[in-house]
Amino acid sequence: MDEKNDYSLQIKDIISESLIRDLVLFTLLFLLVVSQNWESILLLLFPLITFTFSLFFRIISSSKRSSEFRNKCIIYNPLGLEKKNANRLFFSAILQLILVFWLSSESLYNSHMVDNYYLYFIGLFIFIYSFGFFWIFIDIWKYTKIEIITTSLDDSKIQQYEIEFSAELNNIVAFLDLKYFKHISIINILVLLIVNIINVISIVLLSINPALGFQLSLPGSNNVGSEPLIVPFLFYGFLLISPLLTITLLVLNNTQISNFNLEKFNEIITSLPRNLQIKIVESLEALNTKMKEKLRVE
Repeated sequence: MDEKNDYSLQIKDIISESLIRDLVLFTLLFLLVVSQNWESILLLLFPLITFTFSLFFRIISSSKRSSEFRNKCIIYNPLGLEKKNANRLFFSAILQLILVFWLSSESLYNSHMVDNYYLYFIGLFIFIYSFGFFWIFIDIWKYTKIEIITTSLDDSKIQQYEIEFSAELNNIVAFLDLKYFKHISIINILVLLIVNIINVISIVLLSINPALGFQLSLPGSNNVGSEPLIVPFLFYGFLLISPLLTITLLVLNNTQISNFNLEKFNEIITSLPRNLQIKIVESLEALNTKMKEKLRVE
């Protein structure tokens, strides 16, 4: 038997160019916004939460590429394509920061603009925030899978090719069931619509009666006498519902993919050399400890 591979990860395996880029860009923009002397951090929590999720997916993507698993024996994506999820959430977080920066700047230099257009800001801001979490589930069925690579395993071309999109590598052990994906899609669409419809209704009601919301101080509220921002009482609910739903769905996705078809798995690997079988099993066991008993090789 070949020597057992060490699948442990170190900090250097997690750090990547894209991870550093995201951290630097977001931190610079965030500090630029914070420097405008905010009294309340409520609006800043929205891009912070979005970026935290983006960072989570970026770290997973970086660690997978930097570890021994990049030998291309398996494709293990229980949460979809992490790189694409990270890019989408990062884009959403940056847009939110830009909107917050614009609002705070207008409160300092053109307070009448805030007074006239703050309701439009609230509507757009909540939409971008909720859509960012909805976006990662649009095509998650394409990438959520466990796939065993049985062709051209030693071919040098594999290292230069994105195997996630290879047409010939089709030995899929587990995937996101179509019925399950439809349920995810329906839930996400309904939540996106409900959140934004309620937000629009709240905005209309605020325009009629500002007492239906609460005041949120802007950087210019104290300095130049501009009016505080009035937001709906449901603002905290809008902050929490999208990330909580995302966590729930990702946990369910991971559970479904981990409960893969063992018969299909055995059928695929029995035709492979013994050393390769052990390598594949060890990789899966290291990726998901729940699989250890299920994949134990005698």
